[in-house]
Amino acid sequence: MNRLTDDYLASCRVEDGKILRGENMSRIETFVDAAFAFAFTMLVISIDQIPTNPEELLTLSRDIPAFLISALTIGAVWATHAGWSRNYGMQDPITLYLSLGLVMLVLIFVYPIKLMAQATVLYSSGGALGTDIFSQGGWSENQVAILFIYFGLGLIALSAILVALYCNALRYREPLRLSTFEVFASKRACVTWLIVALTAALSCLVAFVFIDNPNLVVTAGNIYFSLVVSLPLSNRILDKRWQANAQSSIEE
Repeated sequence: MNRLTDDYLASCRVEDGKILRGENMSRIETFVDAAFAFAFTMLVISIDQIPTNPEELLTLSRDIPAFLISALTIGAVWATHAGWSRNYGMQDPITLYLSLGLVMLVLIFVYPIKLMAQATVLYSSGGALGTDIFSQGGWSENQVAILFIYFGLGLIALSAILVALYCNALRYREPLRLSTFEVFASKRACVTWLIVALTAALSCLVAFVFIDNPNLVVTAGNIYFSLVVSLPLSNRILDKRWQANAQSSIEE
C-alpha cells in the first residue's frame, strides 16, 4: 500500500478526531451494504402474508420486539463495517476476503439471529409477546441449547472478522498515517468485539454444560445481558487510560 500524501489527507473530512479516508463508497462497501440490506428483508415480520383483519395484524405485531432486537444485532455489525470503511478506505485483498466472509456469515446466521431474538422476547415477556417457536416449530426443550450454541458460534465468527479488519488496518498504520488517537480507537474497537466474542463463547460453554437441563440452559441466553455492563465499562476504562496517557504526553 502506498503511503497517503499530505494533499489527500488534507482533502478528507475529520469526524470525532478521525480522518475519513474512505468517505467515497468503494465497490466492496457497496456490495456489503447490498448484502446487509437483503439480510434486513429476511427479518421482516410478515414477508409473504398481508394481514386481512385486526386480529391477524395484532398477532403479527407480537413479533415487532423480536424484529427490533435482531435488526439491531445485524445493524451493529453493519455499522461497524461501515465506520471501518469510512475511516480507513482500504481495498487490499485481505479486506476483500474478510468483507466477503462477513457477508456470507451474516446471510448464514440471519435466521439463527432471528430465532434467538424471538426466544429472548418470548422468555422475557413470559409468553405475552413474540411467537412460540418452540411449540410451533418442533423445538424440544433440550434442543434450545443447540440454538444457543449455533448462535454463539456465529457471533464469535462475526466478531473475529471485525477484529481482523481492524488488525489489518493497524498493520498498515504507517501507509495510512494513522494518528495516535486513531490507533487507540482501532484497538478499542478490537477490545469491544473481543468482549462480544468471549461472551458468546461463555454462552456456548454454558449451553453445552446444561444441554440436558432445560431449567438451567436459559442461563446461556441471560449471559448476553452482561454486555450492557461490560461494553460501556471497558470503553470507560480505555478512555480514561487514553486521557491519562494524553495528559502525560502534554506534561512531558
